[in-house]
Amino acid sequence: MKILSPVPRGSGVEVLHRSLMQGIDGYVMRTYSPWWTLLPAALPAFSARDADLVHASADYGWWFHRRGVPLVVTLHNYTSDQAMRPFSSRLQYVHYRSDLRWFHRATLRVATVVVAISRFIGEIATRDLGVTPHLRLIYNGVDHQRFVPAGQARGARPFRVLFCGNLNRRKRAHLLPALAEHLGTGFEIHYTSGLSGAAQAGWRPATGGARLHALGSVPHAEMPAVYQSMDALFMPSVREGFGLCVAEAMACGLPVVACAQSALPELVTQDRGGLLCAVDDVAGYAAALRRLADDAALCRDMGGYNRQRVERLFTRDRMVGEYRRLFEEVLDGGFN
Repeated sequence: MKILSPVPRGSGVEVLHRSLMQGIDGYVMRTYSPWWTLLPAALPAFSARDADLVHASADYGWWFHRRGVPLVVTLHNYTSDQAMRPFSSRLQYVHYRSDLRWFHRATLRVATVVVAISRFIGEIATRDLGVTPHLRLIYNGVDHQRFVPAGQARGARPFRVLFCGNLNRRKRAHLLPALAEHLGTGFEIHYTSGLSGAAQAGWRPATGGARLHALGSVPHAEMPAVYQSMDALFMPSVREGFGLCVAEAMACGLPVVACAQSALPELVTQDRGGLLCAVDDVAGYAAALRRLADDAALCRDMGGYNRQRVERLFTRDRMVGEYRRLFEEVLDGGFN
């Protein structure tokens, strides 16, 4: 059995598909530079006619389709619906609503089966595109043997908050300075290199508020230690297909303060594993983080609940096993 997976290099998609390659015999991943998506007609060069099955992302899966070869596509995210207009630049929105939306629709129409990584993303994509493919829900998974809680509790203050994301509008990184001012002293906000270039975008650290710390570029292999050094994860994003860093933080026993949008409520259980707030509700986010900082027992209980939830629903082994069974079902003609 040969399963070919063409994926863009350096993306979260690559991380997840690499897990499948490590856990499924015959699974081969072929990476390409994201720049090739500017010339999508060249993407078929990364496919193969001798594969028994092609597994691709739904964004450009149509280009990897081969006659007579089953195509399984995964909906990792979807940003082409009209609700994303306020959270996209004008150029992004034109791209989302034109060629990318066309590619999604074409892909879902030729796919043997479509995997949605959350109920939310499957429902919104198929509704917006007006297609009804064979749809299978398979949540993403994390390596819960590597992403584990810290061996001992952190000391007293400052209360450390982690933001993982970049500067695109849907991640809402621009809220960090205002959040820092609302939180005041006694807090630190640590952010990954997704905020590189922030100065050019007009982003400035707040003065007189929580301290802001740039972590630089953190390899994925070093992320467990980052989570373990924090007290909570902050995820204000308005559109997540799943929220991989949320699941990783949960596996490391962190409570989560997040936006009550998209797939995030499927991961974070309100008042059990974290606190969910309205879009851009900086005051609400700050109040939620202060509540956690003031109640060590609540943080511990939420972190423990999140760890158990990951072990039950979001492990890498569970994800790999579900994909393996799906691939076998497809190859056995289960979707003919």
